[in-house]
Amino acid sequence: MEQLLQYLFVNLNGATETAVLFILVFFDTFLGSLWRKRNGVARTSGGGLGGLITSIPLALMPIVIWGFTILISVVPNHLGGRDFTFQPLIFDVISFIVTVIIGSYMLKSIYANMQLSGMDIPPFLKKWVEDEYHVKLQKIEDEPQAASKEREQ
Repeated sequence: MEQLLQYLFVNLNGATETAVLFILVFFDTFLGSLWRKRNGVARTSGGGLGGLITSIPLALMPIVIWGFTILISVVPNHLGGRDFTFQPLIFDVISFIVTVIIGSYMLKSIYANMQLSGMDIPPFLKKWVEDEYHVKLQKIEDEPQAASKEREQ
């Protein structure tokens, strides 16, 4: 157990957490694009791009926290009368918690997009993603007819 914790402490930083979140953004975007295409809605519609515009800043949050950690560690103690001891573990824990929260949000969106794409998901996940599923269905109903597939052709 100690070796696992050491491995995570060395390798789990803002950059790796952001990379994992960007992988989730990729899958979410791919699956959202797939079900939009199947429903005849343009992938560049407001709902599709709005989700991507929301997901990218969220995926960048762990690296921003990590950058703040690096910034604080470089500032000398005598500047500005800084009287606190720097503890990077605090920022690692905050970054990890932020990653878990954002990751669960993205996984919920991925599972809802999978369900909307026609893929089967386990029954216990259907209950978890039910609200996200209905929000996404409402978004597709609110899309203007100008974004329909017939007009693209």
